[in-house]
Amino acid sequence: MTTRFFRYLAPNVITLSSMIFGLVSLWSSHNGNYPLAGWLVIYAVLTDRLDGIVARAVKGTSELGMQLDSFADFLNFGIAPAFLILTYLSGRPDLPYYDHDSTAYILLYVACGGWMLCAVFRLARYNVLSDDQVPTKIFFGFPTTLAGGMLVIWMLLLLKYDPHVVPSFGGAKLFGDGFQTPAVVWKYFPIAVVVLGYLMASRLPMPKVAMTKSKVVSVALFVLITIGYICGFAMRYPEICFWMPTVWSIIFLIWGQTSATARAMSPPPLFPRQSPSQPLERPQEDLADIVLDEPPAKPE
Repeated sequence: MTTRFFRYLAPNVITLSSMIFGLVSLWSSHNGNYPLAGWLVIYAVLTDRLDGIVARAVKGTSELGMQLDSFADFLNFGIAPAFLILTYLSGRPDLPYYDHDSTAYILLYVACGGWMLCAVFRLARYNVLSDDQVPTKIFFGFPTTLAGGMLVIWMLLLLKYDPHVVPSFGGAKLFGDGFQTPAVVWKYFPIAVVVLGYLMASRLPMPKVAMTKSKVVSVALFVLITIGYICGFAMRYPEICFWMPTVWSIIFLIWGQTSATARAMSPPPLFPRQSPSQPLERPQEDLADIVLDEPPAKPE
């Protein structure tokens, strides 16, 4: 009995601990420490896979753990990024969002609120899918982890080169000291929030990040992922971290619209039907699998 208790406790402790990143990110945004708020979301991205790995290693998967993982994803990738963007853009006197009575401020609220609703809709939708409805090799729509991490790493990149952010952060400026983030980029940044929010709630096909049978591709992916983990945990060089998720997303958004194979795939229903009395069989898949052919056992 004691062994069983600790077997189920281990992955759930990791999941609950990851929610601390989201909480401290919210606190940092509230206090104006926007770089730290962003990096804590990236920390949540980097640790999001650990609970699933541990659960499979100790055979400690459970319905409770699956639901906790969804709550953690909603906090870390639904609420925290939206609050970070809302507080930063509305706190800049040189942006139209600073006037809290303006139409621009209302639209910013709508964009950030829409992001949050798209995240929770995606997570809830995949929570009620049965095993035979959940794809194991592909995502339909952007996973919340990818969307939240990519939005925040873009923001960290812009913050690093923004002259309004003091002090500088993230190591040496790889793009050069002369490069600065123009205010007009921040003015239109909510468009990125709207687009990525839509992609989360959509059913567009996207393969999972995975090792392949090609050793060259597998080694390249492993090196890129390792570099991303090092830079992310060190809170350095968003110039390096933003490339892989951005390029991957662009390539496979195009692939999903042009490939006959992708168009022939059947996405899960937009509004799954399931009896309220029927127990949940499988949660959502909102976490990028690192190893192909490994059946996911936890929500993502």
